[in-house]
Amino acid sequence: MGFAFVNNSRINGITSLNSKMGHFNFFSVHHFNITDVTITAPGDSPNTDGLKLGFCSNINITKTHIGTGDDCVAILSGTTNMDISNVNCGPGHGISVGSLGKNKEEKDVNGLTVRDIVFNGTSDGIRIKTWESSASKILVSKFVYENIQMINVGNPINIDQKYCPHPPCEKKGESHVQIQDLKLKNIYGTSTKKVAVNLQCSKSFPCKKVELIDINLEHKGVEGGSFM
Repeated sequence: MGFAFVNNSRINGITSLNSKMGHFNFFSVHHFNITDVTITAPGDSPNTDGLKLGFCSNINITKTHIGTGDDCVAILSGTTNMDISNVNCGPGHGISVGSLGKNKEEKDVNGLTVRDIVFNGTSDGIRIKTWESSASKILVSKFVYENIQMINVGNPINIDQKYCPHPPCEKKGESHVQIQDLKLKNIYGTSTKKVAVNLQCSKSFPCKKVELIDINLEHKGVEGGSFM
């Protein structure tokens, strides 16, 4: 289901089951509420993003369950002022910003709040991904992640500014995407990998003003370990 150039609208109380590709796509949508939606697809089904949004603003997503073979929520270029709360994500690839920087004419992404979320059995939880060799110089800023539970998540917190989904990727320098004003607070649970927090920022445009507060992630595996 796709929404393009839609304003002041909402979807409520519906289910999307086993979509062949992305379940809900939004382009240039503004002032839109998504409530009590269920999105379901097998964990091994490719490209079945739950909610994918580009060039959108003032989006509210709440009381929603998403389990897919790709991103539960994918936030793309030009999306601003978005609030995601009380969402269960899993299986899937987490709540992702990006990928960003690959194409020219991309726009800034700012004003994201993600709170009261449960990630269960996902490959990633909090994820920001930008291409190493950027075609555009944009700003990713004013993000807040708060009160988030991770249950057996592969990469609970993952900032990847060397994103390369199908290596080898052509390398022409560091990412030109600037990440700044990022706050992560009260994030807890279990990680299936020993590295629970990965901050791989750009050497040319290092991450700025990143706060990690009350992070308690324990490795659930033979060797143990934790990040607190």
